[in-house]
Amino acid sequence: MRQSNMWKKTAACIMAAAMTISMCGCGNEGDSSITDSSDSAGGSTESSSTESSPEEQEQGSEDAGTEESESSSSEEQAGGITYPLEEKVHLVLAMVDEAAVTANAKNLAETPFGQAWQEATGVELEIMQLADGNALNLLYAGGDLPDMIWMVSSYSGGAEKAIKDKIIEPLNDYMEFAPDFQAVLDSNELYAKSCRTSDGKIIGFPQIDGDDYLLTSAGLIIRQDWLDDLGLAVPQTADDLYEALKAFKEEKGASAPLSTTLWWLKDIAVQYGLFTSPFGLARGGFYQVDGKVHYGYAEQEYKDVLEYLHKLYEEGLLDPNFQSVDDNTVKANIMNGDTGVAIGNTGSYIGTMLETMAADEPDFDLSGFGPLVKTAGDIPMSTHYNWPIQNTYVIITPNCTNKEAAVKFLNYGYTEAGHMLFNYGIEGVSYTMENDIPTYTDLLMHNPDGLTKQLAMAQYIRAWNGGPFIREKGYQLQYSDLPQQQAALTSWSTSDASKYQMPPVTVSEENTSEYSKLNGDISTYVSEMFVRYVTGLESLDTFESGYLATLESMNVDRVIELQQEALDEFNSR
Repeated sequence: MRQSNMWKKTAACIMAAAMTISMCGCGNEGDSSITDSSDSAGGSTESSSTESSPEEQEQGSEDAGTEESESSSSEEQAGGITYPLEEKVHLVLAMVDEAAVTANAKNLAETPFGQAWQEATGVELEIMQLADGNALNLLYAGGDLPDMIWMVSSYSGGAEKAIKDKIIEPLNDYMEFAPDFQAVLDSNELYAKSCRTSDGKIIGFPQIDGDDYLLTSAGLIIRQDWLDDLGLAVPQTADDLYEALKAFKEEKGASAPLSTTLWWLKDIAVQYGLFTSPFGLARGGFYQVDGKVHYGYAEQEYKDVLEYLHKLYEEGLLDPNFQSVDDNTVKANIMNGDTGVAIGNTGSYIGTMLETMAADEPDFDLSGFGPLVKTAGDIPMSTHYNWPIQNTYVIITPNCTNKEAAVKFLNYGYTEAGHMLFNYGIEGVSYTMENDIPTYTDLLMHNPDGLTKQLAMAQYIRAWNGGPFIREKGYQLQYSDLPQQQAALTSWSTSDASKYQMPPVTVSEENTSEYSKLNGDISTYVSEMFVRYVTGLESLDTFESGYLATLESMNVDRVIELQQEALDEFNSR
C-alpha cells in the first residue's frame, strides 16, 4: 500500500525509535477536569467537569446504504508483528453507540471500515453496543467486562482508579506485542507522558492528533453577507462584536443577534476563552501560567466576562432562550435571518449551513472569526484548543481472554497500513492516491446516496471520531474543504492557547475521592451561577461577597492545590 507524504516523513523517526524500545515510566492522559468538561470528531457528552470536543456533537441520523468493503488479505510485517495474525481470535469490544455509524450499519464491526480492520488483522470483532455513558458506567460497576472497552473520559476517579478497580489492564507487560505503538511513544515525550499514569502504567491505545492544525475545530461564526451589506469589518474586539450585534438587531431585524446553546456558550466560549481575553482572563476553566495553576471561574476578571454577557442578554443581543435552544434551532435561526452570530464548528455548523443555503440563497455567506481581544491586533490568550492526546482510549480489561492478541489487534492502527485505513479507509473505494496525496473519493465527499460527509466517513474511516491511531491533517483539510471553513480554522487557531493549556494530568489516587467530590460540587455551582448572572437573576453586586466567598467555602483553593500537585507531577515525569 502506498503511503502519504506525512507518514513517510514520520515513519523513519518512529521506526528508528522502535529499535531502542524502552519502558520508561511517564504520565497519564489526565483527570477529566483538566480539560474542564469535543470537537475532535466524536460523539459523547461528558460530565460537567470535562471539556467535550465540539465535533463530538456532530451526530447523523440519515438513512442510506453503504458499499461493500474491499481490503487486501496479504500478509504485512509491521514492527515485528505479522498481519493478519496466524491464530484466529474472537474479541469483544464494548463501546457507546455512535449515531453516525448506526444510522447505516448495525455497529462498527459491520461497517466497511470494521470489516477491513478485521480482515487486515485476522481478528473477529464483536461489538457490545452500549446505549450511552450511563450504560458504560453500569458495565464498569457490574464487573463482567469484555475483552476491550472504548473509553471516553468516563471513569470516575480517572485511569489510576480504573486500574485499581480492575477495569484497565496496564499495557506495560504487553508492549512487546505493540511495537508500532511503542515506537510512537518513544518518538514523542509528550505522547509518552500523556498516556501513562503517575507511576508509569500505560493506560491504553489513544487517538493522537498528529498535527497542530487538528487541535482547534470550533469558534465564533458570523453572517459575512450581513457584514458586507452593512459595511462592517469582521469583529476583533468585544466592542466590535457588540456593535455588530446591535447593527444586526436594528438594521437586519435579527430577533436573536447572538444565538447559541448553553453548552456552546459556557463550556466552549467561556471555558475555552473565546470571550475572556478582552478582560485579562485566559479562560474559564483550569489553566496554567508558568507552571502555576489557575481556575478562571474563581478569578476576579471573570466578573467582567459575566458583565459583558449580561449586557448582551439585557439588551436583547443574546438569545433569551440560550438555556433551552438546541443546535438545530440555532442553525435555523441563522439561516432564516433571526441570528447573525453563533458558536459552532466547521462541519455541522459552517459546512451544513452553507451547503443548505447554496441553492435558494446564493448570497448567504459565513465567516469564522477568532476569539475576542481587548485591542484590535492583539493575540487572543486562548481559543478552542485540545491536547494532542485527549481522553479517548481503547483499553484492555483484566478479563480479556487473549491479551496478547488484543494488544496486537489494537497496535495495528499505528502501523503504516493501519494509519491509512483509520485516516482514509480503503484504497480505490474511499480514497485514491493523487500526486502521492491520499484523496477522498466522491463516495465520502459527494455521496451518491445523499449521505453527508460525516455519515459517509463514519462507514469508512475513524478520523471523523477517533480511535487507536494517529489522526492526520489530510482528514481535516478535506472534511472542511470549503474556503470559508479553511479560513475559519485559521482564524480560530490564532492564539497563545498553548502557553496556558493544562496537559492531561491526573490527581493522585489517594486524593481522587476528595477531588471528585469537591470539583463536582464546585462545577455544579459555577454552572448554576453562570446562568443566574448572565440572565440577571443574580446581581453581579454579589460576585465578591456571594459567589467568590461561596467558592472559597467550597474549598476551591484545595481543588487548585490538587491540580497543582498533578501538574508538578506531570512536569517531573
